Amino acid sequence: MTSLLIRRCLAEFVGTFAIVFAPVALSGAKTLTGADNSLAAASWISGLIVLSMIYALGHVCSAHFNPAVTLAFAFVRRFPARYVPHYIGSQLAGGIVAAGVCAFLFGAGHGVHIPGIDSFRAFVMEVLLSFLLMLVVISVATDKRAAGGFPGVAIGLVVVVDVWIGGAVTGGSMNPARSLGPALFGGSVPLSHLWIYLSAPVLGAVFASRLYEVLRGGEEHAQSAPTDWE
Repeated sequence: MTSLLIRRCLAEFVGTFAIVFAPVALSGAKTLTGADNSLAAASWISGLIVLSMIYALGHVCSAHFNPAVTLAFAFVRRFPARYVPHYIGSQLAGGIVAAGVCAFLFGAGHGVHIPGIDSFRAFVMEVLLSFLLMLVVISVATDKRAAGGFPGVAIGLVVVVDVWIGGAVTGGSMNPARSLGPALFGGSVPLSHLWIYLSAPVLGAVFASRLYEVLRGGEEHAQSAPTDWE
């Protein structure tokens, strides 16, 4: 691995750690006096930490922080396929470490994703939520016409919307790394539903990336993410 790739993978690890730690820690802290355990709080925490990490680390690694995003970028050739294992490995590791820290602080079982409806409808919901997220991500990250100063705001806000919509239905994951870590510390029930959260976000993200390539209308305004990996 080159030093550049190592730095980018470390940034992906740290960013994914943060976006998993924040909502899972909120879930753990809700057992304490004075904690806010509302869906609104979870939605805003999830969106704001994504926004913050994009601005903190996006210039280093392009801020994927999500295996579904990395796979979707690679699917439409906006990210080199040879680096997919490095990015996804870093993201999954970040999510697992974050969940482990939260389990140490608050006990196991916090922040797990368990559908509130049957598995098929939960799968469809996660596909749709991930589709919306990726449509915003690919448009602001790989189109030169997108406003330069606002990608973090746009992505953070769509995360808020998605979690607010999907929180009571599926937990609003949109990210295999977000669901995997807590499930590993949460026992058999979240593990039995993990297939939804590993597969549906990827499917939704790939659909969105393919659609945006059609909407973009050619290579004139396209770029990779990160932009120096052509």
